[in-house]
Amino acid sequence: MNTPSTQPVFYWLWTGIVLISLMIIVGGITRLTDSGLSMSDWNLIMGSIPPLNGTDWQQTFERYQEFPQYQQLNAGMNLEEFKSIYFWEYLHRLLGRVIGIVFLIPFGYFWAKDYFNHRLLKRMFILLGLGALQGAMGWIMVKSGLVDIPYVSHYRLAVHFLLAFALIGFCLWYALDLRKRSLEVLQRSTLLMWLLVIGFLFILQLIFGAFTAGLDAGYIYNTFPKMSGQWIPPTFAALDPFLLNLVENPGAVQWIHRVNGTLLLISVVIFWWKAAVQQSNSKWLQAMSGLLLTIILMQYLVGVLTLIYHVPISLGVLHQSIAILFWIIFLGILHRLKY
Repeated sequence: MNTPSTQPVFYWLWTGIVLISLMIIVGGITRLTDSGLSMSDWNLIMGSIPPLNGTDWQQTFERYQEFPQYQQLNAGMNLEEFKSIYFWEYLHRLLGRVIGIVFLIPFGYFWAKDYFNHRLLKRMFILLGLGALQGAMGWIMVKSGLVDIPYVSHYRLAVHFLLAFALIGFCLWYALDLRKRSLEVLQRSTLLMWLLVIGFLFILQLIFGAFTAGLDAGYIYNTFPKMSGQWIPPTFAALDPFLLNLVENPGAVQWIHRVNGTLLLISVVIFWWKAAVQQSNSKWLQAMSGLLLTIILMQYLVGVLTLIYHVPISLGVLHQSIAILFWIIFLGILHRLKY
């Protein structure tokens, strides 16, 4: 399908990848600054207009004061402090609206101009459905922190986070399908097996990364590699029943995130060895497997530094940004090997 009519669709999909990546990054800042509950309602049209004068700001601030985050955590916050957290949530939602426009308007144009064959059109509806689900999940997530307890459910946060990565993945896969290229490699099935292992561990890492963020688990046990001088944190089995610790105990969740991250690193090293050292006939595969290894090494290092320095915003956002880059490179390799 590498025809002139698919070129605009290819670049349109890549525009979506860039914008969704930016939204994930801004969402990370929103989470780290506790800004996500600063906007207590959702209005698709009028909500795109921020407070424009002192009266508007005061009314918005008074509305925020009616909810648990102000009453339980930020009592005494002044208007200027409120504006600083409002900014990030407003920017996050504004980006969501921009992404919606960027997807819908070109989609309508391409459809009217008959740029899509039947298969591609179905794929575009999948993207639009995922985008709508992502927006709905974002509001459901925020609503969970507006009643009684001023914290976003870490389960809903994880779903919201995974949907964003799924959107990037679908956009990228569909874009790459428009530019298919064959790659002759030996023992392709072995490499694909290791890529599937990497993919499984990476998705698991995303889930527990979201759990770690949602439970504020990065602010405890800020030493590495041991946790409070032990290989397994002393609070690992604090909850009853035991299985609840694996998803709701901050110490246990952080431990799983550490261990799974180490397994992910090891799996990438093995893949790099098989792809770049044992199968040296493909320069492209050598380069891309080396890049994937470099990225995961950076991610591991930044993750450790983020933990040791008690999750500063700069390192937390960098940690998340590298994960996006890893996902894109990983899917690029997987797509090329499959074809």
